[in-house]
Amino acid sequence: PPFDKYWYESVENGRRKQMATDKKAGKVNPTYKPHAQTNGSVLPAMVKAYGGPFWFAGLLQLAISGLQFASPYLMQELMGNIAMDGPFWIGMLITFALFFNSLLIALFNGQYFRKTFIVGFRIRTGLISAIYRKALRISSFAKKDTTVGEIVNLMAVDAQRFFELTSYLHVLWSAPIIIAVCIFLLYEILGVAVFAGLAVMVIMIPLTGFIASKLRDLQVAQMKIKDDRVKRMNEILSGMKVLKLYAWEPSFQQDVVETRGTEIGILKSMAYYGAATFFVWSMAPFLVTLA
Repeated sequence: PPFDKYWYESVENGRRKQMATDKKAGKVNPTYKPHAQTNGSVLPAMVKAYGGPFWFAGLLQLAISGLQFASPYLMQELMGNIAMDGPFWIGMLITFALFFNSLLIALFNGQYFRKTFIVGFRIRTGLISAIYRKALRISSFAKKDTTVGEIVNLMAVDAQRFFELTSYLHVLWSAPIIIAVCIFLLYEILGVAVFAGLAVMVIMIPLTGFIASKLRDLQVAQMKIKDDRVKRMNEILSGMKVLKLYAWEPSFQQDVVETRGTEIGILKSMAYYGAATFFVWSMAPFLVTLA
């Protein structure tokens, strides 16, 4: 697979850099470290393997943003043509332009999500394949610190996170551009009054930033608890005969239930913070209009 090819290249580059560093440090016989002791980078491998469709999706996102800003201008021209009793053919031309603009937005949106979903699926498949291949070749010494449950969690949960991320990565660069253009267009229409609404949005940024930091901390804690729970369940299932022999089921069950209870508590807190974020941004349009 393409990901494996570039991943191994990244590992080899890491080994060569490590050997060059050892030589500069004055080591007489720099050692060629094994794969487990060499840091490879997943991100460059993913970019080289799946970057083409992903960057094409970025161009689609740029086109979608431009077309979305074209709609208000076309609507303004149409209303001006109607108010000034302009030529009928110009009004029809603007109407068809609005129709094709909406059609292009729908088509580009569909292609954008299609491309990002395909890239996400390929990234997830490549990561799962790499994790599975590594699990088959893991050393006996490393198995002491790694359980089957943790490996399954990496493939089922962590790889899925990469798939979910691909559709929203282009928002990181497109959102600032869209915000800047929106502020400029509103300033052209409303004048300095736009800064009152902008001030409300700026005031909300620290609040949402605080909520986002709490959500991030809770998500990290939830992932740790989940890894611990999966590890405990794997130990219970692998040692079921011993548990039955010594009648240890209630104590181990209580242990798992307590761990799950802690995880549920974290999930509830995440739901509360998510609801707070939704409430704040639902109130934002009203507060901006009021300002």
